[in-house]
Amino acid sequence: MTAFKITIILLTVKIICSAAVYVGFLTTTTLDASTYAAVILERILLFLGVYIAISGIIAAVFTTGRHIYSRFLNDTVTVREVYDLAHVMLNLDSEPLSTWNNMGYWSPPVGSSTVTDFKLAAKSLAIKLSDAARLNVADTMIDVGIGCGDQSVLYSRLVGRYIGITSLQAHSDLAYAALKKRGLLGNAHILALDASDPLTTWPTEILNTTVVEGRVNKILALDCLYHFQPSRKNFFKFVNGALECAFEKRLKNGDDRGEVCFAAEDLLAGRELNLSQWLRLRVICALARTPFRNFISIEEYMRLLEDSGFTRERGWTVQFEDISDHVFPGLTNFIEMRGSGRDGIGKYLKFERFKMFGKVVRWWQDDGVVKAYIVTLRKKTECK
Repeated sequence: MTAFKITIILLTVKIICSAAVYVGFLTTTTLDASTYAAVILERILLFLGVYIAISGIIAAVFTTGRHIYSRFLNDTVTVREVYDLAHVMLNLDSEPLSTWNNMGYWSPPVGSSTVTDFKLAAKSLAIKLSDAARLNVADTMIDVGIGCGDQSVLYSRLVGRYIGITSLQAHSDLAYAALKKRGLLGNAHILALDASDPLTTWPTEILNTTVVEGRVNKILALDCLYHFQPSRKNFFKFVNGALECAFEKRLKNGDDRGEVCFAAEDLLAGRELNLSQWLRLRVICALARTPFRNFISIEEYMRLLEDSGFTRERGWTVQFEDISDHVFPGLTNFIEMRGSGRDGIGKYLKFERFKMFGKVVRWWQDDGVVKAYIVTLRKKTECK
């Protein structure tokens, strides 16, 4: 429905309501006026007063409804509401200071060093993803959701050409500085772009490199896809187009140096939710500025991938690895430790945001509502 139609409907409603109240008031009220003109003027003022009052009520209801719809039903989110630099508080015990920003891969047993070392756990998750993608020096890769560049430093050393994407200019600047400091800009580029819908929003020259020319054969997404607005659909279509072009180019050139692959660490629904769990997760997503519609089951995820072109008939293999037990318990233990100040650092920090998130993740783990997966899509080049 267009804004013009909505305006006409609201205006009609206000006039009808105002007239109804006005007529009803006149039938029960005697106006004390000495002349006919005074009666007319008083009635006009009464109508205007009723009209203004109803207009205010409708405006308040409409504004409140629109806000509720955007937050709780339409999942309207801006990336600036989700990401800032607060995650630096998680890295304060690292030497040198890092800015890792993922949930980490916390290896058992509980007494291991990763339980208290966020940097090590976050790096371990990044390595887990790179191992799944089988990164090597023959690869040209795109890395989306790079944060402030710690994973860019890691991945750019593993591949021949690296392109890092983040939606925030501040994160892009920090990632660029991190690569420049280590002399890694020769084979690496950092771009401030929104990866939710690359085919629509990315510059033509970038799309030519990634899709038309088929240069990119590996694409990674570390702990970011569940934030994509309005869903992962447009991004998956871009990934499929880019990797299919790369596959065709390799097949044509008889290139047997590797394969095309997309790998992601992602969050999915772990079970069918009852009403209480559904409402609770819905509220959490609204407060966390995360689209609720992204928490889908593996079956729905598979259908989304197939609709994007990742089918067995076209040679794609898909693998899901549940890593929840290596992610959620370690992260919540670390947050609880830091939030209580037991590590000597947390007591000096305003850690309320992370303590609340820790409770949410604990609920995910205990009830199995959400699970963490390594998702790998691969298509091998078969050369004769």
